This record gives sequence, structure tokens and C-alpha cells, in this order.
Amino acid sequence: MTDHTRVNNIAVDSSVVLDGKEIKLNYFRWKSDNNLRNDSIKIFSLSPISRRVNEVNGFALGAGHFENQNIEIQVINGLNIEASPISLALISFSINVPFESLFVGINDNAISNVAFFDDKIKTYIKINGLNVSSGGFMGGAEVRGINISIFSGMNKMNGFSVGGILNTKSFSGVSISGLANLSDNGNGVQVGISNVSRRHNGIQIGLFNNSKELRGVQFGLWNTNGRRKLPFFNWQFKNK
Repeated sequence: MTDHTRVNNIAVDSSVVLDGKEIKLNYFRWKSDNNLRNDSIKIFSLSPISRRVNEVNGFALGAGHFENQNIEIQVINGLNIEASPISLALISFSINVPFESLFVGINDNAISNVAFFDDKIKTYIKINGLNVSSGGFMGGAEVRGINISIFSGMNKMNGFSVGGILNTKSFSGVSISGLANLSDNGNGVQVGISNVSRRHNGIQIGLFNNSKELRGVQFGLWNTNGRRKLPFFNWQFKNK
């Protein structure tokens, strides 16, 4: 049997370029006493996903995901279902978000204080497919596909989302939220009681809509963008 040697002094983000392709040296690191590499792929996994698994192609089921200190990013291609035990805590924690954003349409200066999600949290979980959660993410996530959750704070959402609150750094697609949609950069359609986006290309539909840099239209009780504030209908296609 070949004797494998561990390489423990390779930095997590180290890489080399061979034939024009970047290869992460972290791939060659050995992480466990029985010399298992962190490049395991599974069809089914419980969550949190094992520290030795970096990709699930199929189905993940469990209580949610947490940052893995051994693998930079874990990926789920398929279906992710979470019965999160912290769903009530998420609602309590985020209950101030919709109330703050409700008044953004009235007080334009409030947009700088709205609790946009911390973009300093690096992405550690990517889901390509369908995500269903009784709670939601608290950051460090990217979803490409369909998201159904009570509360989601994530770095990136591309696709269709439905739930109570969606709070993202980057959003593209359609989001229908019972309370609020908040994003730094939005592309698509936001539907909710309150829709707040610092930069938005598309449509906002709700009681209160606000986008500092809008390229599109707003329908709601009160609509605010970089050019004007109007009831019922507003638009902006050029920045100031």
C-alpha cells in the first residue's frame, strides 16, 4: 500500500497555475488521521455536511449548514431540506428589519441604516437547485434555483424566492416576501410589504418601495428613488 504523506503547511487559499488552469493546493491537503482527503462527493448527506465532504449531488437533509473550517466551500447540487431548530430565533432576530424598511419610503435617509446583510461573511455553502427551510440562512450562502424559507440572509440569490424576508447582497430573479425584500444589488422583480434595494434594475411592487439607484418602475403606496418620491407609481431610468 502506498504511504501517503500529509502536507500541513499549505495555506487554504494557495494555488498554482498549470497549463493555464488554476489548481488549488488545498486539494492535496490531508485532513484526518486516516488520510481521507476533503474531496469526497456524495449522493445523500445529512446536514451539517461532514467536514470531509465538499459536494453533494442529490439530496441533503438536516438541521442546517455551518462554516466548515476544513473545506472552503461546500456545494449541493439538487435538493436541500432543513428543519432548522432556530427558526423562531430567526424571526425574533430579524423582526426589526421589516419595521425599519417600512419607513425607508418616508424617510429616505433611513436607507443607510437598514440592516443589509453583512457582506464580509464569505460564502461557505452553495446550493444549485431547490432549498426548503423552516428557518433560513444567516449568511455565507449562495442559492441558484428556488428558495423557500421563512428568513434568508445570503450573499447571493439567483432564481425564485418565496418566504417572509429575503436579505441579500446580490439578487437576480423574482422574490416574493410576506414582509420585506432587501438587497444591495437587485435585478428582477421584488414583491413584498417593503422592498428596499440600493441599486435595482427591474420592478418593485409593495406598500413601500425604495431604491437609491433605480432603472425600472415602482408600484406601491409610497415609492422613493434617486429622482423623486411619488405615491402609487414611480420610475427612474437614469441616475442623477
